[in-house]
Amino acid sequence: MAQTPPPPIPSAGTPGKPQRSPIKEAILRRVKVLYVLFLLLGLAVLGRVVWLQVGSEGKALRDLSDKYSYRTEVIEGARGNIYSDDGRLLATSIPYYELRMDMAAGGLTPELFNANVDSLSLCLAHFFKDKNAAEYKAELVKAHTEKKRYHLVTRRKVNFLELQLIRTFPLFRLGPNRGGFLAIENNRRVNPHGELARRTLGFVNQSGVKLGIEGGFDDYLKGQPGQTLKQKISGNFWTPIASDRNIDPVDGYDVVTTLNIEMQDMVQSALREWIVEAEADWGCVAVMEVATGDIKALSNVTRRSDGTLVEDYNYAIGMSMEPGSTFKLAGLIALLDDARMPLSTFIDTESGVVQIGPVKVVDSHAGGFGGLTLQQVFEKSSNIGMAKAVNRAYAGQPAKFVNAINKLGIHKPLDLQLAGEARPLVKHPGMKNGWDGTTLTMMSYGYAVRVAPIHTLALYNAVANGGVMVKPMFVRELRQYDKTVRSFPTDTLNRAVCSQATLRNVQRALEGVVVNGTGKMLQNPKYRIAAKTGTAQVAIGRHGYRSSTGGRHYLGSMVGYLPADKPKYSIIVALKTYHPEGSKKPYYGVSLAGPLFKTVADRVYAMNYNLTNRVVPRAQAFDPALRALPGPSAQLGELMKELNVAGAPRLPYEGIAAIDSGGRVVVPAPMPMTAGVPDLRGLTLSEALELSESVGLRPKFTGMGVVLAQSLEAGAPFEQGTEILITLGRK
Repeated sequence: MAQTPPPPIPSAGTPGKPQRSPIKEAILRRVKVLYVLFLLLGLAVLGRVVWLQVGSEGKALRDLSDKYSYRTEVIEGARGNIYSDDGRLLATSIPYYELRMDMAAGGLTPELFNANVDSLSLCLAHFFKDKNAAEYKAELVKAHTEKKRYHLVTRRKVNFLELQLIRTFPLFRLGPNRGGFLAIENNRRVNPHGELARRTLGFVNQSGVKLGIEGGFDDYLKGQPGQTLKQKISGNFWTPIASDRNIDPVDGYDVVTTLNIEMQDMVQSALREWIVEAEADWGCVAVMEVATGDIKALSNVTRRSDGTLVEDYNYAIGMSMEPGSTFKLAGLIALLDDARMPLSTFIDTESGVVQIGPVKVVDSHAGGFGGLTLQQVFEKSSNIGMAKAVNRAYAGQPAKFVNAINKLGIHKPLDLQLAGEARPLVKHPGMKNGWDGTTLTMMSYGYAVRVAPIHTLALYNAVANGGVMVKPMFVRELRQYDKTVRSFPTDTLNRAVCSQATLRNVQRALEGVVVNGTGKMLQNPKYRIAAKTGTAQVAIGRHGYRSSTGGRHYLGSMVGYLPADKPKYSIIVALKTYHPEGSKKPYYGVSLAGPLFKTVADRVYAMNYNLTNRVVPRAQAFDPALRALPGPSAQLGELMKELNVAGAPRLPYEGIAAIDSGGRVVVPAPMPMTAGVPDLRGLTLSEALELSESVGLRPKFTGMGVVLAQSLEAGAPFEQGTEILITLGRK
């Protein structure tokens, strides 16, 4: 029987463990080495992370990461609005949108772009009509090939309503990530009344030029900027994130001006018409409320060489010139109040040409006026008479005359609320190279001094205001969120420009100019005017008062107040013209500025006639021959009650009603419309405009503050494009 072979004898090693092959041992050793290496690498990475967090390089690297992944954007506060004296809007900011595309957006694949670029180009060409579809496509394809991140689709900016339609275009409807569409919001400053008071309202441009009310109150209008932190998501798409660094912007203040829209429109239209008719180079008109100093209208017009009219310079406050005879008022006050010379003083003006020291003085009246009283000298605007009177009183002490002029307060700036005020120049004997033997005589009739029209107006307004000189005011209030945050009261510059006795004589002399002197053209049976005319030759550079071709430049002006017995408004008109040699164009103040002054004065009086001559309301019988237009019955009923109309038929409590010629109540059938007038009450102006435009309404507005009422009832049906009147006010 065969025997079983014995088991193999185990080799030397650990008892009970199987023997590993040399290959496995080698692999195991390598794994151990790799394990140790990875462990060391992990520890190194961990150490590096810790070092980056707390080490010296950490802050710089984190800043570098933040630079490419985060950014802080400045958010400008909404610029405040500018309002007229009765709360109507003169300037506001409306959001407009710039259209751009991110051609490297993550979802904008070549296949998606190529499938939609033709239809997008057609839509853009049809909407903007500035280029054809092929041109749009070529630009879009080129931008996509170059992977432009901020391609400008068109230079024209669109409003909110247009943007809603554009968002439906191919690609654009996919948004910023898939379609690359970017709508960048910008605010554009607009003037709802067009060119009305454009130069007075002014502007602030990117170069830092600040003019008018916009410039003078820029720090209040612009508010305070805020900031928001944004994180880069994909492509060029950034999204706001929560951060303690976010700061909300503060909206700017609203500015309530003293300007009256109706008066401003009237003054501006009259000035533009007269500039053309008189062939003047430029002109300005200002209307000031006597008691308060409020500038109710201010217009400046330049006639360019091609005949176009622009409002590019504020001559009324910025053009300092020799005023001519309107300055004789200052001389008359000095003679009456300081030199104690009575209006009855006799002065011989001779034959119209007199040599006074080195100055040859000429009167405009051929042959002269002969003997005149001081009052007649002023009424007829005799240069010789004023020169003789001033020299008689002050020839040996010219400084005394200048001091009497300066006492009025017109020798220094008025410190107006608008930027650009010209500095007056009233010479003094103590000036170096500024005073000689001709100065006193020339000052007496409005030469050798320089003032802007606004300074002259302030002096005449003081005479109308019982001797109290007040600062011309352009802004009365600053408001924010419909609350007054600051008021600007009337600023008194001089409590008494002269004694009351002198004031009465000066007022009499100014009325005498209209009754007996150069201002006779202003006479009318309805009201009295006190005024003074002025004519001055304008020195032009090295040529002096005569141009190289022999012609002369003239400033014709007229300034005064009305009604003379109870002054309410003061007015100044100033026009500059070139008078070629031998020309018959008007250049004297009475013929150049007088007709425009009369037009403005008559219209100002007519506009305020009902204020000074109120009609006592009395009940009127309902006249069935009259017709009331269709409208809400409640409003028609209120109108009948307000007009105190007796005997009107009873209107239905609800619905749209009208009264026909027979006195019957008619309820017209409603027009087919679509539903959805939004409720705008309580919203701000910008919110109301955006919401009403978004549903297809055409908003118009009046007043200031938040929405108190709307002409279309909330929820009522309407047709696309229907106009809605939004009434703003205080809650």
